Amino acid sequence: MQGSAQQESSTGHYTIAIQPIVNAQLQHVADELLYRGDVTANSAHVFDDVQATARACAVAIYEIGLDKLCGQRQLFINASGDWLLNPDLISLPADQIVIEVLEDTQVNEPLLAALRRLKALGYTLALDDFEPNAANRPLLNIADIIKFDISTGIPIALIKRLDQDGYTLLAERVETYEQFEQCKALGFSLFQGYFYQRPQVQVTTTQRHSTSRANQMQLLAQLYSDKVRLPALSTLIARDPYLLNAVFKRANSAGKAAQRPAYKLLDCIHIIGLKELRTLVSIVMLAGNNPASKVNLINGLTRAFACEALAEQRGLDEEEGFIAGLFSHMPVILGVNLEAMLQELPLSQAVSQALTQRIGALGKLLTDVEACEQGDVNPSVPAGLILQAAADARSLMDVHIS
Repeated sequence: MQGSAQQESSTGHYTIAIQPIVNAQLQHVADELLYRGDVTANSAHVFDDVQATARACAVAIYEIGLDKLCGQRQLFINASGDWLLNPDLISLPADQIVIEVLEDTQVNEPLLAALRRLKALGYTLALDDFEPNAANRPLLNIADIIKFDISTGIPIALIKRLDQDGYTLLAERVETYEQFEQCKALGFSLFQGYFYQRPQVQVTTTQRHSTSRANQMQLLAQLYSDKVRLPALSTLIARDPYLLNAVFKRANSAGKAAQRPAYKLLDCIHIIGLKELRTLVSIVMLAGNNPASKVNLINGLTRAFACEALAEQRGLDEEEGFIAGLFSHMPVILGVNLEAMLQELPLSQAVSQALTQRIGALGKLLTDVEACEQGDVNPSVPAGLILQAAADARSLMDVHIS
């Protein structure tokens, strides 16, 4: 993930690449997560290690989803010292994430304490491009996997000693099958490089619109409150379409092992849990997503509030009304195709049918609200519904949009 300190554009076109890691039998057992400033980049241009890791994790976990990206395989992520020392960022799935300590990380007691905590939580730790010296030798007491960049030479004596000590050794930048055989004979059991496959860029369709930092800071404040109020959390999450999408996707991922799909925002929050929700919000904040169009957000929330109010009047589920209204406008807010969005998000059948076919009680409700938005008069819809919903939406958005 390291690269030159080159300032990238702020267009939000960043993505990830993954490179396979194979075992001695050439079985694909893991992947390394690599940050890319845009889909055409062949390498990373990192100007901020923490933001690069945050963006890579956001794409992998909250946009694509680990189950879709790498299935049950482990995923190696590069983590700088600043990332490791921030407890808000470490609530990723410990059974699947391997944390790579970058070679230029300053080793001190706070860092070692942080790594010990990660080990206690069940994370696997790898040392990236390891070259032993007096400063980083304490890392050997914590590490599980040690990576060697064989393009810079193969320290045979060190490798044999570490192999005898029981470390898992990973050879990276393996370019040829002959190098693979050589490393295998030396005791390496994991291999990564062009001999097997080049990094594969992952393209996502999500446009990374997000509300202001002020909204996200309010959300963090609520998450760390002595008395966390779930309705307030739901309101703040609903204000941020990128975050809302991430919460639904993460709660319904295979990794959360939910017995049944979660269709409601409060259910999603319960499934994810406050600890991981703090990580999710922190990662989205650090990823630096661009603020959404205020007009699109207000329009989407206006429809959502109108559908919620009309659902209450008609004896329907109010939150399903809100979700149907907001997600009907989500393709405009996020810049995604409705069908693609529905493939990614397991919305209830009633909401899905309302969105795609405008059928059922929710479909009729959504049709009536959309007609009112165009100025139609409907005796079954309270006068002033849209005006009140618009006022509620503007009130919700009264934090400053950056």
